[in-house]
Amino acid sequence: MDKKKLKEELHQYIDKLEDETALSMLHEATVEYEKAGQKDIVEDLTLEQEARLKESLEQLNNGQWKSHEEVMKESRTWLRK
Repeated sequence: MDKKKLKEELHQYIDKLEDETALSMLHEATVEYEKAGQKDIVEDLTLEQEARLKESLEQLNNGQWKSHEEVMKESRTWLRK
């Protein structure tokens, strides 16, 4: 998806969004992104966070991951219990 189309879809999504919590989260993420500028967020990770990120990347590279659809399906099953 090109940048123009992505922006259009984001604007439409935000315009339709009524959940104040979600709007606040999007706003906070945008503000923090602006503050960081082009700064690499990995630079601010603690050693524990960095280790967990490396572990996650290793799991991904080893095929140990689930698609968003799989996770959503599992969560719906868990919520029914």
